Amino acid sequence: NVKVMEERVQVLMEKESVAKRSGGRFASHACTFKSTWEHVAQALWKRYPNPFSKHVLSEDVIYRTVKGKKLTSRRIFTKTNKAPKFLERFVKTGSVACVVEESSVDASARTFTTFTKNINFANWMTVEEKCVYYVSPENKEWTCCKKDAWIKCGVFGISRAVEKFGFERYKRNVGKAEMGLEHVIQNLFKIIQPSQTNS
Repeated sequence: NVKVMEERVQVLMEKESVAKRSGGRFASHACTFKSTWEHVAQALWKRYPNPFSKHVLSEDVIYRTVKGKKLTSRRIFTKTNKAPKFLERFVKTGSVACVVEESSVDASARTFTTFTKNINFANWMTVEEKCVYYVSPENKEWTCCKKDAWIKCGVFGISRAVEKFGFERYKRNVGKAEMGLEHVIQNLFKIIQPSQTNS
């Protein structure tokens, strides 16, 4: 429900310092879409498939509820998940990763918040991400996006290598995700311009 979602988001907001103390890696990214929040929010529900996210295989909505002007949803995504070479003997090449996404859309505040985490391969590495889409304070016709991610491996002896791999892969993929969303917005509304990346 909405309360559970808010509690999980709050926990995620506090995890940066925890990750740093426990050896996890923290990544942050921000960008601005030159499109209204309403357009971006609609595109977020339809962002797959797109040519920049061919690794996403499927999407299933498993929960959705509306309370007041807040929409809370839970979706499951399956994605191809190529393991680094040093883990290939433990994790099958071409394995499929399952990711759960919990989202909260507040129509009054005009915010779209998502929390994602991988379900399988968690023994090797967990990647948790929080994304917030909100109206740009500089231009009400634009939408800002702030992403924070925490990468953690609890396997003794290889945790630093795994976390470095996860961190570098996340930084590569975050740009593709941004381009993919812009592609969807363009197809839906035919008015998008290139986004401005802030980090």
